Amino acid sequence: MTYLFAIAIFVVPLVVFVVLRERRWRRREAAIRALLDGADALEEQLLTCRERMQTLRGMLVDLPEEMITDADEALTADDKVQAALRDLLQHRLWIKQHAVDASQPELDIAVAALEQSRASMGQQLDRLAEITHALREAQGR
Repeated sequence: MTYLFAIAIFVVPLVVFVVLRERRWRRREAAIRALLDGADALEEQLLTCRERMQTLRGMLVDLPEEMITDADEALTADDKVQAALRDLLQHRLWIKQHAVDASQPELDIAVAALEQSRASMGQQLDRLAEITHALREAQGR
């Protein structure tokens, strides 16, 4: 009986340690996966944004000058898209160089920043879609 008690005293903490370590590893793995998937999704949004801006530029040719102002303002974001693509490249390099050694709070901050960027880009894409729709209506398409 004392042998079983001695074994239990040794085994229970070991099992708890293994379970906690596994949980921490899975959380870390999920954060890294979220970073990589989020970076891919953001890149796709940025490329879609660039494509929509190019489409809008083509549509502006047929409109009177006073209607071009709102659309042209949205199209000045092309430099911002280019900067965002550079930032995304920096983010990917950080993931490659530091994700393995980064603390969990650092990974969580990086995931949150990436999600915030994606939300912001989503708003920009919505705005471009609204402008495209308005321009198509104005052109009678």
